[in-house]
Amino acid sequence: MSKQPKNHCLMSRQQQQESGYILLMVAVFILILLGGSTQFFSRVTEATRMSGGIRDNTEALLLAESALNRLMGQFVNTLDSDGNGTVDKSQAGIIQANMADPRAFMMPYMLYTSSGTALDQSRPSLLQKVADGEASNAANNALPDAHLNAAVTTLRINDLFVNAGTRPALYTLNNNGMLINSAAANWNADNSASKAAAWVEATQNPIKTDAVDLYVQSMAQTGNARCYLQRYIGTYFASVTIGSISVLAEASNIAR
Repeated sequence: MSKQPKNHCLMSRQQQQESGYILLMVAVFILILLGGSTQFFSRVTEATRMSGGIRDNTEALLLAESALNRLMGQFVNTLDSDGNGTVDKSQAGIIQANMADPRAFMMPYMLYTSSGTALDQSRPSLLQKVADGEASNAANNALPDAHLNAAVTTLRINDLFVNAGTRPALYTLNNNGMLINSAAANWNADNSASKAAAWVEATQNPIKTDAVDLYVQSMAQTGNARCYLQRYIGTYFASVTIGSISVLAEASNIAR
């Protein structure tokens, strides 16, 4: 009779030890489960962010291409930006005869770089300067007029908006996702989630120094994603030559 309590005490201690092991295993299992859940949600969040970034990049690319094609298509056809009855592509031909200082003969959406005032740069550079400036969050360096000093290496997109008469074409999207003209005065004034700017850069032809090359350039932004595009339009020669501005000029095999 006196030994029974001792056995009962030994059994209780064994049960306590087993309970302790079980609690420890449960705790370890819960920790593993929490760790796995945290990693899972972290991966889901990262995947969502990547998916959103890819979506914004794709939309920005399509928007930049739409803006570029719209301005280029209008220019090579019947665009008359100043409403004087002469289409821009014909009126802009005067630039070639005034390369020493073409500022007064540029269309409102045309810009150029120069070591002074002459059209003397043989490669387009405005788009790259804007891309570098936006990527590095450079200080603003507004253009004084339709030309930029060639020594300037970085620009912000808003710098190209000189005034109401000299500025890129600015676009946004309507509720149906269609490209429309923006009523904002400049890039910074447009608060749309998706917007694009397009302009034409004039350069000196690298082979014929008395000829003028035109390039259409665009930048688009959707969310935090930005995209930059450039396309050759055509060339104004001193005399009429195949490759002068026309709808098919982009396909011509000329020096540029």
